[in-house]
Amino acid sequence: MTEATKDAEPDAARINEAMADLRVFLEEAEAEGELSEVAGAQVDEEIGALFELSNEHLYPPVLLFKDIPGFDPAFRILSNVRTARFLVGDLTLDAVKAYRRRPKERSQPIPPEFVNTGPVMDNVIEGGDVNVLKFPAAKWHGADGGNYIGTECMVIMRDPDSDWVNIGTYRVMVQDEKTVSIFIEPGKHGDVIRRKYWDRGEPCPICVSVGQAPILGVVAASAARPGQSEYDIAGGRIGRPVRVIAGKETGLPIPADAELVLEGYMPPPEEDSRSEGPFGEWPGYYASADRPEPVLRIKTVYHRDDAIILGQPPVKPNYPGRQIKIPRVAALWDAIEAAGVPGIVGVWKLAGGGSRFIDVIAINQLHAGHAKMAGLVAAGCGPGAYMTRMVIIVDDDIDITDPSEVMWAMATRWDPKTQTDIIDGCYTGHIDPALSPEKRAAGDITTSRMIVYAVRPYHWKDDFPKVNMVSREYADEVRRKWQGKLRFLDQ
Repeated sequence: MTEATKDAEPDAARINEAMADLRVFLEEAEAEGELSEVAGAQVDEEIGALFELSNEHLYPPVLLFKDIPGFDPAFRILSNVRTARFLVGDLTLDAVKAYRRRPKERSQPIPPEFVNTGPVMDNVIEGGDVNVLKFPAAKWHGADGGNYIGTECMVIMRDPDSDWVNIGTYRVMVQDEKTVSIFIEPGKHGDVIRRKYWDRGEPCPICVSVGQAPILGVVAASAARPGQSEYDIAGGRIGRPVRVIAGKETGLPIPADAELVLEGYMPPPEEDSRSEGPFGEWPGYYASADRPEPVLRIKTVYHRDDAIILGQPPVKPNYPGRQIKIPRVAALWDAIEAAGVPGIVGVWKLAGGGSRFIDVIAINQLHAGHAKMAGLVAAGCGPGAYMTRMVIIVDDDIDITDPSEVMWAMATRWDPKTQTDIIDGCYTGHIDPALSPEKRAAGDITTSRMIVYAVRPYHWKDDFPKVNMVSREYADEVRRKWQGKLRFLDQ
């Protein structure tokens, strides 16, 4: 790569290739000055602490942990892939709008292409030679119950009733040389699929990739429709098929350029379960404690000679580096509009609520009941159903990316008694810190959620007091006139 190329802003084609290939991503991260190499950090807590400290920045540096004590120096851990600035760009509402306007031909699903070989086949280890302990797996948080090799991973399954290949991101904890446990919340696609095998008295075939192209991490963590493969979505995003290889043991499609893949079977939990967790989870708590969880008995390991393990554990959602996920916000917006809700002018996630807890929807009120329509759909549609705590509906003059603006709307336009809905029996998960011990014991993973209508009441909105604020148009005019003359306007 030339010096001129390094100095240039990354163009769309380069970003696309970085999304499609982890090794290209590393090259681009280095060229953009976003890569930090860390030599000699320990897997027990130290790597996790450095990762957490990096999240004090809105755009955390891409961290490549190398020369990890106790492990082959060829093996490395890479963090902060999906938060690199050159990939995500500006985290604004305009970016969400641009993402939703992406060319239709690029968003059409493209099925994967099967090939005979690829870099992941550099080393194929089977049977008695399998030893997952040879790969560095971090104990990310001090109170974690073990070392987790899978945090930014893709768990690959095939529905036994169809050809649907599903990919999800679930945490994977090392148990011993040939066994890992996989924590999957009830109701997730992976849970539905594995139970079908168990109901037939069969173990569930699974492949786990713990290092792969960034686009595959994006789609694995998203909510695809049942029956739609994330491989197809990824292909559409990068404009070409994802190349895959059929696993020797299960026949499941694994990425041809993956870094490290574990292949095997998950027997029913009554046959083999191991203690899993606790694990510091994304809401910022150790909520689910430890419990027996099903395990993957590893039959085959595939890896590159110099394998890179992706590590992206949760930290408290109020860290700046726990960025707004533009694709997730766009998916929620798409779902609300697809349900027929008109007048949506913005969708956002409130800071501190992570990627799930607090959704903010701005609307241009068109009719009575419009706000309630938007709120109920946002609280129950696919991208908004899991672990939402609060939906806030505001008028279109509110900057929903500014928490103080949202709080101002609630403080001045929301009557708690008449402009609030509380809905019980909503979908949550074991990692929800507000799930009571009684509900956990009963397997009842439901909680309530609140919809706040912080809008001018429709039937008297024209009589609502006017906002005391210089118009944005006039403010821009004055700013242009006085910029360069008044220092505070240039800051």
